[in-house]
Order: sequence, then structure tokens, then C-alpha cells
Amino acid sequence: MFDYEMLRLIWWALLGVLLIGFALTDGFDLGVAALLPFVARSDAERRMVINSIGPTWEGNQVWFILGGGAIFAAWPFVYAVSFSGFYLAMFLVLAALILRPVGFKYRSKKPDPAWRSRWDWALFVGGLVPALVFGVAVGHVLLGAPFRLDSDLRAFYDGTLLSLFTPFTLVCGLLSVAMLVLHGAAWLSIKVEHGPVHDRARAFGTVAAIASILLFAVGFAFVAWDNIGYRIVGTVDPLGPSNPLRTTAERAGGAWLDNYATYPWMTALPVLGFAGATLALVGIRSGREVLAFA
Repeated sequence: MFDYEMLRLIWWALLGVLLIGFALTDGFDLGVAALLPFVARSDAERRMVINSIGPTWEGNQVWFILGGGAIFAAWPFVYAVSFSGFYLAMFLVLAALILRPVGFKYRSKKPDPAWRSRWDWALFVGGLVPALVFGVAVGHVLLGAPFRLDSDLRAFYDGTLLSLFTPFTLVCGLLSVAMLVLHGAAWLSIKVEHGPVHDRARAFGTVAAIASILLFAVGFAFVAWDNIGYRIVGTVDPLGPSNPLRTTAERAGGAWLDNYATYPWMTALPVLGFAGATLALVGIRSGREVLAFA
């Protein structure tokens, strides 16, 4: 019914929708959790912040689960390399995500302030760590992962957990944190209309918006002028099977920007990246929090 080229396009679109949906929905949940100990000082304020995402956080995680399933269905090699080579990083993400339901459930079990404070920091970890590791993972999509395939397509990963955190991938991780904190701050500014929590959320959102713009620019500088990038050597058969051994890639600094010269309309995408963070900054500073959230 469909050839390989059309199937790839369909699965790329599906995977993109799922991962973007996860960032758009669960992103502000993670951002609110990362902000929890800072925007809310008293127990009543923290209860207010938690209640703002209480109805949404659990359902929004489904996007991430479906995204993992789409990778497994469409590109099992990518799934195998990612979930085996990045096993410890994935474990960190899962452990942090598991802290969220436990924190929401157990925080209110005892009225002891120390008990609740510990669970508040657990919720902070549950918001910060996934945002950071997801950004680092996206950085490695551009930087390249240290793995190889033998003739039987068995994957061998040659890296370690600490080797994942390079200067470029840390920039990507911090950018991810800044964007999701900005998203969470905008959400809080909408849900908590007045009071100190609203004011603190706007202040942290301003810092996160500025950090997003600066880190996005630093990431562009890495991609443009550092030895980051790959290009395919030879021709690619768009109707051929998805076998990575049938193509050869070479490292070439700045090669990720080649398509902007071939397809100039694509430059609209990084421009929108800067414009989005700038509009969010304007919105959160001017009191138009809905604009910032959008």
C-alpha cells in the first residue's frame, strides 16, 4: 500500500507530533515542578502550585510513552541503541519521573514541615532531571552517539554516562531546562492570578526567557563553527530498506547547516525559535501571560 519513502514520512510525522506533544503538555508540568521550591515559600503556596498541575501531569506523560513506542515500531535500531547505550541516562529519567507520583501522593500524608519539604525537593528533582537529560539527548542527536554496528546489525555502545555530558550537550540540556521553566512559569502566572507566587513566577520566567535566547544562540555558534555535523557520503535510495549499513556518513563541521543553503525557507525555523522566546519574554514582562504560554 505504501512504499518505504512514504512510510518513513508518515512515521517521522507521527514521531514528531508525539514528541512535540510531550514537550507542549508535560513540559509545563516539569517546569512547574522545577520551580516549586523557589516560587512558593509557605506550605499553602506550595499546595497552590501543586494543585495547578494536579489534574494534568499524569495524562500528559502518555505522549512520552507513545513516542517511545513509535521509535520501537518504526526504527528498532534507534530504539535498541538508545535504550541500551543510554541505559543509565534513561534510568535517571525514569527514576525522576517515578518520584513525581510518589511525591504528589506522599507529600500530604503527614503535616510535618520537614516531611513535606523533602517531598517538595523530590518533586523538584522529578521536574529538573528529565528536562536536563532530554536536552542532553537531543544534543547527542546532533553531536552523534558513540556506537557501532557489526555485520549482523548488533549494536555496541562505547560511551559512558559521564561522556554524555559534553560542553555542547550541556548547553542543549540547560536550554531544555530554561525553555521548560519558562513554560512552567507562564502556566503558573496564568493559574495563580495574583499574589507573591504570581510575581515570583513572572520573575523566574523572565530569567528563563533570557537564558533560552542566549543558550539558543550559543548552541547555534557550536553547530556553525565547532566540529559538529555529519553528511551522507554517496547517494541514498529513498525506496530502500532502513538499514544503516547501506549508507556512510562523514563528520564535517557545520554540515548540519547545509540544508539552509539548499532550502532557504528552512531558515524560518531557527528564526521562530528566537522569536518564540522573545515573544514569551515580552508577554511575561507585560502581564500577557497567555501570550508567553503560547
